[in-house]
Amino acid sequence: MSLLRPRGLAVSLAGLVSLSLGMGASPLAAQEPPPPSLPQTLQVILRSRIPTSGKPPELPAAGGSFRAAPDLPCFYDRRQHAPAWIDDKGLRPDADELIAALADAPADGLDPERYRLADLRQRLAQARSAPAPGDLAEIDLRLTDAFLGFAADLYNGAVSPDLLYSDCRIDLPETDLAAALESALTGGHLRQAIAALAPPHAGYKALKTALAQYRALTARGGWPAVPEGPPLKPGDRGERVAALRARLEASGELAPNASPAEARDLFDAPLQAALVKFQDQHGLDADGKLGKGTLAALNVPAGQRVRQIEINLDRWRWLPRDLGERYIMVNIAGFHLDLIENGQPALSMKVVAGKPTTRTPMFSGRMTNVVLNPYWNVPPDIARKEVLPKIAREPGYAGKEGLEVRGTEVRQRPGPKNALGRVKFLFPNRFNVYLHDTPSRSLFSRTVRGFSHGCIRIEKPVELAEYLLQDDPKWTPEKIAATIDKGRETWITIPRPLPVHLVYWTAWVDDAGTVQLRDDLYGRDKPLLQILGTETAP
Repeated sequence: MSLLRPRGLAVSLAGLVSLSLGMGASPLAAQEPPPPSLPQTLQVILRSRIPTSGKPPELPAAGGSFRAAPDLPCFYDRRQHAPAWIDDKGLRPDADELIAALADAPADGLDPERYRLADLRQRLAQARSAPAPGDLAEIDLRLTDAFLGFAADLYNGAVSPDLLYSDCRIDLPETDLAAALESALTGGHLRQAIAALAPPHAGYKALKTALAQYRALTARGGWPAVPEGPPLKPGDRGERVAALRARLEASGELAPNASPAEARDLFDAPLQAALVKFQDQHGLDADGKLGKGTLAALNVPAGQRVRQIEINLDRWRWLPRDLGERYIMVNIAGFHLDLIENGQPALSMKVVAGKPTTRTPMFSGRMTNVVLNPYWNVPPDIARKEVLPKIAREPGYAGKEGLEVRGTEVRQRPGPKNALGRVKFLFPNRFNVYLHDTPSRSLFSRTVRGFSHGCIRIEKPVELAEYLLQDDPKWTPEKIAATIDKGRETWITIPRPLPVHLVYWTAWVDDAGTVQLRDDLYGRDKPLLQILGTETAP
């Protein structure tokens, strides 16, 4: 501490007393100023450590250095660089609360070492045994950095989707994390403040529960693999049937005592029912037979399913905190649409999404219009690559399909062959994507429905139109049907526009509480796994 005293004041106590008595003054009036407190000392060090430019400081780490969280300079500037985690008595209890919260990060699918938990624990132990001001200032910075990094990941995801995917436009939720930390430290509610940063949605909480269940299953050894071999069907017997039974028992689709002990190698009715349940859960054809696709899904390791759930938790963190009082949620990977009102499904249906080569993007928009008997303005690339060459090859093709051609521009008139069907739903966006009907109704009977050029074909277009227009007394179901029958394009403004969220979930929990898992049709899981550092080595 003596190094921080002002120069010129190193006067002996005896000299100070004699001088003051000779002048008739009180001895206490001329005493040396007290040395600075620990927080004051750290304040000086912290001010020197944080650049005046406002850029996050470089903090040393094993193997190099890392740049601290972007909100860190703002946080310390607001508090005049006073330490946050250390007072006159040393480390505050908040430091231990933060360590405990970081240790619980896996519950949200996040790795505590993203926030250098092991390093923090080691530094805190050293600080408690032999604290030095420089080390304490470093610890204060690192604790703040860990909170801000963890808070940012919890609030809007560990990975920025716009940087990860070109076919994505997501406005991440915003909040003042520096203010959130200051409030938490002042109010003494650090753990509660951290918990409040996670998404409030029921779907996120349900998926967290699923993550805990799959982690526990993995800790117990996961499930056994089913050997490769020819397809299996009810009535078959053998070692592979017994292996299938053990696999479904381990993951919970089949009760261990569902069949007599002597029938473990028999593909009986209880085993078939369990396999159908598994197929439904994984978006497979629920035929109750063990084919190639079902075998591949069965043999995905439990640990890989854990990682799949983790990255889908991060996708939840990309969504707005307020989804809307009523909103449309389209899960591209699940080929499904739900219209939610007051937290409950009001309408659900199958959808057809984009092909892997023409992927449906992820974004949120606002639905404003319903169009009955729409024209289809053929996108230029589709016209150039597909439609115009076909018109050139097949005389009469344009007339048969109701196409109007003006130079290189093509549009299709309303009618039974119109690619958009009878209804389309607009929510303006830079991808020019919308929901629409389709004349290709047979595609909805498929399990995997990736067939479009990027727009979303919906199973129940008229029902959706009736729902969206129910607040306009002019547009009764009878009026909608009569207008469709006339065949003339009609634009209608939705009385209460509503949000539309296009998401890509390969893992989620359905309304019945069942964990649903899907294949990564677009290959969007892999880059997210790589960035989060949770992908297994080949």
